[in-house]
Amino acid sequence: MIIGIGVDIVMMSRIKKEQARRILSDKELDVFNCFNLESRQLEFLSGRFAVKEAIIKAIGKTEYRIGLRDITVENDHNGMPIISAPNFPDLVIHVTLSHEKEYSVGMCVIENV
Repeated sequence: MIIGIGVDIVMMSRIKKEQARRILSDKELDVFNCFNLESRQLEFLSGRFAVKEAIIKAIGKTEYRIGLRDITVENDHNGMPIISAPNFPDLVIHVTLSHEKEYSVGMCVIENV
């Protein structure tokens, strides 16, 4: 049963590299620091921020609470985003994110299993 949905859109120009430590988990920071181009870093950072905000909005419908750095967005073997978050044994978190020129968008659906 779906118990929460969330969506967030971010204008990339509003995100600054200096915010990385506040937004990204340690694992994500390692990936972020491997990008040579600042534009790629900002795209990565804004996408992660958007999808994490979507998760926080969706999870607000449950009894759980979570912060930005508690969520790790990784990519599966096909490059699709997947979530590593604190153990919520009764929840399944589905996400997607996308980038277009100046914007990043993240969407989340949370199911109760």
